[in-house]
Amino acid sequence: MSDNWSELDRFRSQVHRNLALGSLADGHLEVTDDDGRSPVIVALDEERLAVLLKRVENAGGYANVFVKTASGVVYLAVVNSAGAIDPDAAEDLGESTAELPDPHTTVGMFVEFLRLKPNGVRLPVRLGRREQNAPVVRTPQPVALAAG
Repeated sequence: MSDNWSELDRFRSQVHRNLALGSLADGHLEVTDDDGRSPVIVALDEERLAVLLKRVENAGGYANVFVKTASGVVYLAVVNSAGAIDPDAAEDLGESTAELPDPHTTVGMFVEFLRLKPNGVRLPVRLGRREQNAPVVRTPQPVALAAG
């Protein structure tokens, strides 16, 4: 687990450097919360989705998420459905329990699933349960980060 923590820390540093001085410095962050902040969360594709969703929940349900995958870095805009502009456009995974990710789903598996959902998805904060104000996650966008 310490290898994952150090890789996550290195990735977090890389994202923050790119936000401050690099390829993302021109205002790539699309998500702001009710207080005008733009929470940034990073994740590795092998992490459990439940862990990522807990981070989003701790950030208030809004987050600019950067995921390091085997094929590169992707950006996910995560918005609390109460604050989403058009939450009904996203596919509601709570309508079909067959589509709900289980607690063992990885972030990478979820990113691949999202690639098939052009309008994004509405997802329960806690996997396996339907909830009000669940996060809306848009389709992943590739991001090019400067090395370092």
